[in-house]
Amino acid sequence: MIRFPRRHSHRPIEGVSNIELFYDLIFVYCISVLTSLCHTVDGFLNPAVWGIFMFSYLAILQVWFFTTLFINRFGERSAADCVFLFVNMFLLYFMASGVHTEWSDTRFTFNVAWALILANQALAWGMKARAYDNLDKDDIRMIRHTVVTLAVQAATALAAALLPFTPSLYASWAALLIGASVWRWSQAYRTKAVHFSHVAERCSLLVIVAFGEMVVTLSSYTVQTSSMAYPVFVFALVVGLFLIYIFEHDNMLDHHAHTDGIAYMTITSWLVVVLGNLTVALAYMPMQEIAFVPKNVFLNACLVVYLLMSFAITRYNKPEYKVSGTFAAGRLCACVLIVAVAAITNFDPLITLIADTIAVYLALTHEAIMFRKRSGLVIFGRLLGPDPEDLADEDNTTTMRETAVADTLKGREP
Repeated sequence: MIRFPRRHSHRPIEGVSNIELFYDLIFVYCISVLTSLCHTVDGFLNPAVWGIFMFSYLAILQVWFFTTLFINRFGERSAADCVFLFVNMFLLYFMASGVHTEWSDTRFTFNVAWALILANQALAWGMKARAYDNLDKDDIRMIRHTVVTLAVQAATALAAALLPFTPSLYASWAALLIGASVWRWSQAYRTKAVHFSHVAERCSLLVIVAFGEMVVTLSSYTVQTSSMAYPVFVFALVVGLFLIYIFEHDNMLDHHAHTDGIAYMTITSWLVVVLGNLTVALAYMPMQEIAFVPKNVFLNACLVVYLLMSFAITRYNKPEYKVSGTFAAGRLCACVLIVAVAAITNFDPLITLIADTIAVYLALTHEAIMFRKRSGLVIFGRLLGPDPEDLADEDNTTTMRETAVADTLKGREP
């Protein structure tokens, strides 16, 4: 009997593959559809429309969450994995196309596509249990919990597509909560560390997609204003927010952190949701038909939440860049300044944007200064003495070199 060799689980993921980059392109379309959903009704954003916006955003990001976790923990870039991604990508197009203010007309398309995506994900997770022969109890428990959750979630989403309007709403939210509950009742995810460098890269790509869609969306509004000051400060504000995230990601984040990655991916997902709301808030600012007070509160609330959410990521910094009281005080002062600006409602939108932009760049400058100081201390510490890890690596290299020399002298290949 011919026995094919078994594959092994938890192979290291070295960076994000081109297939994953191609897969992330569908989220550009999804985010653009979600942003266009939030048009004004009666002078501001309709609460019902905002509810559809938030639900759709979270459902689509949950698909990204399960997919990213699957590729990170069990992905091997095989043909089956590529088919899994392409099927999800195709169905996400229909899922995003079902996002509409008239939920009664499109809920069938949205929920059916969502149910098929969840079923595809459950199949992909389940196949991994049959593909490997060295899965431990935690791996098996993780796969089993995920498959059961995705299957129940898919059945609930399918029921939401078939039920009448009001029960469909409850069933849709129930499906979303079922997917989120897996992290609460399953401890198996926390027993295994993810390949954090891969997760960090996937998360940064999603945030960059959200920022890119923000720039594209706001361009259609900024060209309609009579003054160039508004486009300049809107763009400057967006760039400042982007630099705050990317500066921390590139310089201080520990890309080799030993963690399950669940909290990091959750924070990133909510950060993307905040960016979606911020895009809508910035788009409202030049609209004269919208009352200033609600759009001012909306904008500044989004900015404060963004600064707090992006600051929460600093828990994954390298040891030498762990958060200090001074570090936290700078971010807190920026939030206080933004809240103070929001409290003064007699300013016009342009002055609000200028003040918010100043607060964001003050926070960025403060963190850059703190980084330079910490970096200087790190360099000074290395001058005082070598790193113990470097010494260990040097000892290992020396031992290998000595062994090779001894083997050569004996006439053997090293």
